[in-house]
This record gives sequence, structure tokens and C-alpha cells, in this order.
Amino acid sequence: MRTIYRFLRAHVLQRLIPRSRLAFNPRRPVEIVGYLSMAVGVGESARLCAGALSEAGWAISLSDVSTHPDENSFAGWMPSHLSTEPAGGRIWHLNPPMLPRAILKKGVANFTRAFNIGYFAWELEVVPAEWRNAMHYMNAVFVPSEFTRRTIAPLTAAPVIVVPHPVTEKPATEGMRQKFGIEEDAFLVSFIFSAGSSINRKNPQAVIEAFRIFSVECPSAFLLMKASGNINKDEGLRELVASVAGNTRIRIVIDRMSDSDINGLIRCSDAYLSLHRSEGFGLTVAEAIMQRTPVISTAWSGTVDFCDPDNSWLVASPLIPVVDTHPEFAGLKGAVWADPSPEEAAGYLGDIFRAPERAREKAERAREFLLRYLAENSYEKALQTLAAMQAS
Repeated sequence: MRTIYRFLRAHVLQRLIPRSRLAFNPRRPVEIVGYLSMAVGVGESARLCAGALSEAGWAISLSDVSTHPDENSFAGWMPSHLSTEPAGGRIWHLNPPMLPRAILKKGVANFTRAFNIGYFAWELEVVPAEWRNAMHYMNAVFVPSEFTRRTIAPLTAAPVIVVPHPVTEKPATEGMRQKFGIEEDAFLVSFIFSAGSSINRKNPQAVIEAFRIFSVECPSAFLLMKASGNINKDEGLRELVASVAGNTRIRIVIDRMSDSDINGLIRCSDAYLSLHRSEGFGLTVAEAIMQRTPVISTAWSGTVDFCDPDNSWLVASPLIPVVDTHPEFAGLKGAVWADPSPEEAAGYLGDIFRAPERAREKAERAREFLLRYLAENSYEKALQTLAAMQAS
């Protein structure tokens, strides 16, 4: 049944959704639609968007289409400037596979009553049919990186504008080393990932391998990875946890952690290590930069917009064919992603370990660069660009 639904969703429902004929009206509120009460990446994307536009003084309204709401986690989250007026534009923080259900839930007639903007975070250079079919009913598309823009732009006549996630420096819990029993003088390496976003794409296996190579030089080092996912249902996550069983210097946490605890973990780390095969943006990498933690990152895809050799440690990566069972990536002909070298990453961990002051200076440069980059590519500027394009 699920396979039939996926086929209908990709090839029938995506084509049946009509395109709004209305122009973007900047004098009316902007409606943000998404999984606003779910602890998932697209949910955080929607919350960041709402917070940024509210902070900039835009009147906004919210439409929560969460499939599995987690009310307790986001009970205190609510931006100001909420409006009850009809929206002049609507930003959908949902990728195409999630859209038909959400559009039907809100009503197809309602969909055509505003200028619709899709916020699409695709991670590869080859786009599946379901995503291509979704392009025809969006009036504009926002994407988190230049990497994604280059991929999406040829598929639509609508404007495609880069709007990175408006990451801010968030509260960080003190004492996270004590909480996990990590010595204060241990060289702490961290990595945060969601197994549901394709564990192969997030590539935590390479992080473990790099750490094992580095720990020969630094036996007192500690690797703490925070994984989101269901270990009972996810075989890949289960195998990953089993691969470090018995290693007292590597820990994979799958229990729920608050955002402030995760930020606290990143802040007290000596290095943040992301050997992703591909990222549409790289939210946790940007969050590590905001916490002033030295970042080692794959030199490919979305993160290169704000990570360069002057502010980060970039791991050179040959491109290899995508082999994955994740429904988004399975069977994509001609798709490639990065294969970052654990050996090179281990060498960079050694560089940071031996020269911590120089590493912190570099991390500060990364933060200054990221702040400038986000200010230059804000949601507010993107909406102003849309309004100006229509006016001309």
C-alpha cells in the first residue's frame, strides 16, 4: 500500500495541485507552514524562518501541519507579530513528498489564495521526479544554499533565491562534560545527526574512523555523538551503536536532549566533526560555528557557502555514486556524493589539538563570516527581492 501511495503522490497528486495566479503582496502578512511542533529538521527550518521574520518586524501567521506533534517540546515557542489577516505570501517549509498531504489538509482552494513559496532543501545534484513535479505549483522557491540553487533553478521558471537558515547563538547549558562524565581536560569531539535523514548521508561511520585514527596520538580524547532516531526500527543506527560497544572513549547518545543541552555539548567541545556526504545547508555545522567551536567539515555541498580554508578545516572529498536504501535517494541514476577521508580529518583533529589557541582564532573568524553571510541573505531581503521583481 505504501509503495502505491508513494507512486500516486509523486506522479499524480503533485501534478493535480493547481498553481496560484496571485502576485506576492508584501503589505500583507507572510504565513509560515510547516511541522512547527515537531523535533525534525524541516520543523526547525520553519521555526527559524518565523523567528527571523518576526524579529525583522514582518507580520506573520503560522500554520502547523505536524503529523506527529510534540507539544511539550515547543510549548514555550511562539514569535511575536502574529496576525489573523489573510496572507499575501506563504512559505512552505516542507519538502515535496510532504506537500500533498499538507495542502489537502489546508484545502486546495485555500492554497490558491496566496502566493506560494516552497522552501526546498535538496542535497544532491540529481533531482527525483517527485521533486521536479512539485516545481510547477510553486510561485517561487527558496533554497538554503548555492549548491541547492544550482540544482533546482534549471527545473522551474519561477524565481529561485538562496536563503540560508537564520541560525542564531542560542542558550547553551553549562556543565555538559560533568553530565556525561567527560574529564575537563579531555579533547572532546562532537557530532550531531539525524539517522532518519539517511545515516549514510550523515556518514557517522567516517567520524568514528577519523576519531579512532586521531586517538592513537591523543588517547585521552573523547567522541560524543548525539543521534536522533529509533534504534528499535533503524538497523543502520543499531549497527552504528553496536560498532562502538565497549569503547570507553566513544559514546553515542540516542536519548532525547534539549536544544540548550545540545548547544552546551557543542560549546564545550574542542572540535565539531562533520564528514557528511552531502548537505543542503549544514545546520549543525552552522550551529557549531555560532558556539565558537572549531569545525572540520566536508569540502562539498551546502556547507561550503560559509566554510572556507580561512575559517574551517575542509576535508577534500572525491565524489562517488550514491548507494542508499533511504526512500529519497534509492535508485537515483547518476547521483554522486562525497567520500571524505577519515585520515585527513584525523590529521586536522591533530592540528587543533596541538594548537588550540590558533584553532579558536580560526573559529572566531568562521563566526564573523557566518554572521555577515546570514545578514546579506536574509528572509527579509529575499521577500524584498520578490516584491521588486514583481514591481519591475
